[in-house]
Parts: sequence; structure tokens; C-alpha cells
Amino acid sequence: MCARYTLTVEQARLVLAGLVHIFAFAPRYNIGPAQRAPVIVHGPKGARQEEMQWGFKSDWSKSLHINAQSERLKETRAFKNILGQRCLVPMDGFYEWKPDKSPLRFVRPKRDVFYVAGLWKGEAEAPQAGSFVVLTAPASASVKPIHPRMPLIVRESQHEQWLEGDLWEGVLNAPDDSPLEYYPVSREVNNARKEVPDLIQPVPVERELF
Repeated sequence: MCARYTLTVEQARLVLAGLVHIFAFAPRYNIGPAQRAPVIVHGPKGARQEEMQWGFKSDWSKSLHINAQSERLKETRAFKNILGQRCLVPMDGFYEWKPDKSPLRFVRPKRDVFYVAGLWKGEAEAPQAGSFVVLTAPASASVKPIHPRMPLIVRESQHEQWLEGDLWEGVLNAPDDSPLEYYPVSREVNNARKEVPDLIQPVPVERELF
């Protein structure tokens, strides 16, 4: 599951079809469900950045769908009709929680941006009014000790394939499992309304009481 993530950089690059795209961002430290966040979509004029709401409702559920299990996309009613509307969700970290509700932030060793597979819902003529979900996959070796699932990080060589390729299903079978690091952060992350740089600062490891 992925229920909170970060995008703290001001810009990031994405190479598609041999072209380098530079996207600019307003740093975010605690992106949560129902908030608006940047995603990368592909249209007639190539890749572009849009702001969309994270999560959408279905006809049979009042709760927001924020994640989609990559293994069940074609059999899940909420997602099987939007498989052609794929996006990349830029992140530079995501949060998971220990059993005692203390949060951990997962990042790449160099703290660089990675792109997660997503699906978006809305009108092609007005994607800025749309919403998106983050795809999840079984956890890699780096994440598994903390949580059984994680965001599906797309390999750099498959960014274009996910956005516009006919063989996009191959992306689901080979997520980027590059090593990730994690460290404890403040419990202030648990408050979705908190959005300050201090949230991503390491804090001392809490002692577990037995």
C-alpha cells in the first residue's frame, strides 16, 4: 500500500523517445489522499505535466481508491476501463509505518526522483480535472521487512513503454527493484495536514517496549 509520499525537489528530468523533458515542482513533504499532486501523462503533443487529485470514488464505494494492485488491474471494475489512461507519478520518497504507528521514509540512496506507475481518470480534453491512483506491487527486498507491498517503480528504460506503448503490461512484470533506504521520521507525518520540510528530517529511533 502507498498512502503518503514526498516530492521535495524543485525539478526533475524524464527521458522519453530520446528527448529530455524537465518538469518543475513545488516541493511537497506529505502528499496524501484527496490532495492534488503532479503526474506525467502523454498526449498528441508528447509528455506533459498535470495536477490531479490523488484518489477517486467508484459507483459502489464511498471510499477513495488511491492504490491499484498491479496483479489485478484487468479484473478490478474500478480500473479495467481506464487501462489506456496511464501516467507516471514522480516521487522522491514514500512513507510506511511500523506496527507502533511510527513512520519511516523510504528513499533512493542518492535521494533522486523515481517514477511510479499510475492510472488516471477523467476527460482527455481536460486532464487537469482528473484524478489518479498509484499502482502497487509486492514489496522488494528493501521494503519487505516493513510492509508486504510498495509503489510500483517503473524502470527508467520502460518509462516510455508505460506511458504510450502497446506492450505496457510488461512493465507490471518487471518493476524497478533497485535498493531503497529507510529512516525514521517524526510522527507529525501522521497528520495529513502537516506540510513542512522538517517532516523528512531523520529522528532518533524509538525504543520498543516489551
